[in-house]
Amino acid sequence: MKINHLLIVLLLLSACVQQVDPPKPYGPVPTEGQLQWHEMEYFSLVCYGLNTYTEEEWAYGDVDPQLFNPSDLDTDQWARVASEAGMKGLILVAKHHDGFCLWPSKYTDYSVKATPWKDGKGDVLDDLSKSCKKYGLKLGVYLSPWDRNHAEYGRPEYVHYFYRQLEELMTEYGEIFEFWIDGANGGTGYYGGANELRNIDRRTYYGYDSIFSIVQKHQPNAVIFSDVGPGVRWVGNEAGIGSETNWNTISTAGKFPGEGNQEYTKKLGTGDPDGNEWIPAEVNTTLLWPKAWYFHTGHQPRSLANLMDLYYTSIGRGSSLDLGLAIAPTGQIRDVDAQALLKFREQVKREFAVNLAKNATLTASDYRGGQTEFAADRCVDESTESYWATNDSIQQATLTIDFGQETTLNRLLLQEYIRLGQRVHTFTLEYEDDGKYKPLTQGTTIGYKRILRFDDVTTSRLRLTLETEAPCLTLSNLGIYCAPRLVADPVARFDILGNLSFEAVEGISVFYALGEEPQSTDFQKYEGPVKLPLGGEVHAYAQDEATGFKTDLMITEFGVPKAQWNVVSVDGRKEASSEKAIDNDPKTFWLAESKHAHPHEIVLDLGTNLTLDGFSYLPRQDGEKAGIIYEYACYVSTDGKSWGEPQAIGTFSNIENNPIRRRIKFTHTVEGRFVKLVSRSDVRQTGLASFAEVEVFVIGNKLQTK
Repeated sequence: MKINHLLIVLLLLSACVQQVDPPKPYGPVPTEGQLQWHEMEYFSLVCYGLNTYTEEEWAYGDVDPQLFNPSDLDTDQWARVASEAGMKGLILVAKHHDGFCLWPSKYTDYSVKATPWKDGKGDVLDDLSKSCKKYGLKLGVYLSPWDRNHAEYGRPEYVHYFYRQLEELMTEYGEIFEFWIDGANGGTGYYGGANELRNIDRRTYYGYDSIFSIVQKHQPNAVIFSDVGPGVRWVGNEAGIGSETNWNTISTAGKFPGEGNQEYTKKLGTGDPDGNEWIPAEVNTTLLWPKAWYFHTGHQPRSLANLMDLYYTSIGRGSSLDLGLAIAPTGQIRDVDAQALLKFREQVKREFAVNLAKNATLTASDYRGGQTEFAADRCVDESTESYWATNDSIQQATLTIDFGQETTLNRLLLQEYIRLGQRVHTFTLEYEDDGKYKPLTQGTTIGYKRILRFDDVTTSRLRLTLETEAPCLTLSNLGIYCAPRLVADPVARFDILGNLSFEAVEGISVFYALGEEPQSTDFQKYEGPVKLPLGGEVHAYAQDEATGFKTDLMITEFGVPKAQWNVVSVDGRKEASSEKAIDNDPKTFWLAESKHAHPHEIVLDLGTNLTLDGFSYLPRQDGEKAGIIYEYACYVSTDGKSWGEPQAIGTFSNIENNPIRRRIKFTHTVEGRFVKLVSRSDVRQTGLASFAEVEVFVIGNKLQTK
């Protein structure tokens, strides 16, 4: 009888404990496919094709497919390197703007079936599909809507051709995790032999809704990447930099890939807290530096320090990192590139090896219904499916992290429970010092993941404050770390007088060597400025004096010093502001006015005759696109009057998205004192032309010595 009474009491007590429901979803939420994409974090756009052998970024579609004959194409090697580097997927550029297909498409002969490789019976995409399965990677594809080889491009017949090719890719190669498409559009090309300029209406010509529906019909779990998603959006640049404020929500009604609207491009980075669709941002950039998607002789992989910066400005800002891999002419990833990727992964593992918050005591100012299911310690249980949540109407809450002893830290990692939407508007981390809390770091959005770096601080207690405009807060993961010191790459400076110097950092030594391929014995410790009267190629690395850790080798090429240079004329007249094009300051620039229209030109007097082998052009660096040169021509003269034929003529491909210095080599060296750089068109067709810095390079400049 007593047992029955006790049972009744327990049942009554249990009934008094109210079960608290999880928070209701807030705003748009991700699909299962998008959640899987978020969790991948890191993958690669694989760039390989005829461009690899011509070393072009955007080819014209007129290259003979016989040139494609790799000696050792090995997609298993691609997948193995990617897997060991920590990547979760590979997206193959199956067809770029030149129209050459890496699979034997039934609808064109401009593909691998017209090449000597495997006697025309090969299929790179099929090989990669099998390799991805072998190494546990997901497969994605990119299919350029622009085709500079197809005779019907710009007409309705081409669009039907594109749709049929897309059907091939979506139905014949297994599961696709991401379909990648951009807004590339009509321009000068081969077009089946026509060799002409073709323009299209970028908003309507391709029929993006039809493209998206084909993908969704055959690959319902695939996310679609473009400026407007609908699965994943472009971040708005190719620099590897996500926005510090990054909402996964955005409204895309009336927008289209390649729109070119600068205000909208900026919003692609930040997103919109009031957006009506969940379309997260993908950060895409290249492993090679100077930045190039396809293989180029002399290009090296980014340094470890630079790759770590990319990590924190992409994954660390709530985006996934799509790091472009350029396959070498052999058909494999170069050893130097593979080693850079592996070192990158090892450094990430070192920086996040020990979560100091796991052994700390966490106290929340509020948690949902007082139930352990939503308590503070859910943030450190290593599960993304559990989370700390506050009660409804609680829009500001704090977590106190008590280490129990003095602890040194320099990293903060946060993750929201995004299955229920993105909520956090701002967050602040404070540390206790002498009984008082002091600011340490702060940020705006969190989303899937946010990681902040800051200088070492030693404390026994932290306080994290989250704020939202949503009904309540959620946090699924909290990480506190003390990352080991990473030696920064040496920063080389070259002044207008020709003096080479390196930025001084306490406890770090810089070693440098001059010339094209220096031996280890050629390197010497930097002690002070070095005179390079004709510029040249500089190799340098930094070394931690305490640990002996060395950075990767940095290679920089400097042009002829500009102290004796003068601008003879711009667009046929003298203009004082034109000196900004040669002032050695990348932040300033001369802007040719639209009223003069193209072509625009700048004529330089180098002060003396030199044996020139090329030039470089840097567009405006203020974030504006108007006036960035697309088509160029460069002339050289001994007297500034007789110019002859151009020494270089062409286009700065993809410079709108990649506005960095472009180094152009002449087909042969030429004697001259005067250089004329002509802008034949600009990327936005505004009639403007910007010149931030123009440099020239001389024959033998790689042989200069101290």
